[in-house]
Amino acid sequence: MHGNNDTIGAVRAVESIATGLRWRRLREPVTVIGTPDAKGQDACWELGASTAASLMP
Repeated sequence: MHGNNDTIGAVRAVESIATGLRWRRLREPVTVIGTPDAKGQDACWELGASTAASLMP
């Protein structure tokens, strides 16, 4: 999630939708406040990589 001030409401909304769809959480959400930096970009890459790895047979 990316937000200028906070991401609490956005995370809560996505978690609510995912729960309704009976999806399971693979990792904690990645949240970035303000301008994305290298740390935020790396966290997004790690999330994508672990999600892709979990889909492998």
